[in-house]
Amino acid sequence: MTNKEAKRIGEFIEDLAKDLKELVQDTESSSKTTKNHYGKYMSILSQLSHGDKRTGEIVALALIKAGANQQGVKNALRLSF
Repeated sequence: MTNKEAKRIGEFIEDLAKDLKELVQDTESSSKTTKNHYGKYMSILSQLSHGDKRTGEIVALALIKAGANQQGVKNALRLSF
């Protein structure tokens, strides 16, 4: 991957994080039905990645940048792929 490609992916993650911020805030403020909300993050990853692991990793990074519980997202990603 070139520096230019890495920069574009980074910018995409930042933009996606902005779009996901409200969803993450709603998730983090809701009552926990699974540890660190991993169940809700699994659902989000599933819906946005359509089964593609690389896309799931990018969405996971954006969720974390948006303020999601890092361990919850990591667990959701691990269980999803």
